[in-house]
Amino acid sequence: MTHSIEKTLIIGAPPATVWAFLTQADELARWFHRPKSDLSEGQDFEMPGEDGNPLVWGHVHEATAPRTLRFSFTARPMGDLVSEVSYALTAVEAGTRLNLVHSGFPAGAEAFGLLTAFDAGWDSHLTRMRDSIA
Repeated sequence: MTHSIEKTLIIGAPPATVWAFLTQADELARWFHRPKSDLSEGQDFEMPGEDGNPLVWGHVHEATAPRTLRFSFTARPMGDLVSEVSYALTAVEAGTRLNLVHSGFPAGAEAFGLLTAFDAGWDSHLTRMRDSIA
């Protein structure tokens, strides 16, 4: 059994703008971590931490602009654990509904701290993204 984190935001910008914030290096740097290049389907990515060493890395499995982004995700605090992050963007009346699912967290009390840390981290990062777009 594994756990998932699910988040939904309503953002007052069109899907193309939100897409840019999910895939373009300069926009990602405003709310998450700066990758070495834009995220694109079939490509590996790496986002260094303040020390210059890899902090977040993975492989983009799907990038269908401006609707779906799915990639493997590993971060330094996760050790060898490989999880998956997916975003689904849906146009709504005056903006975008963004659904995030971060899946693949192991079940069990020993992994609960990792799950709660990433849950809080996504809250912080996604709020910063919404504020950066506004």
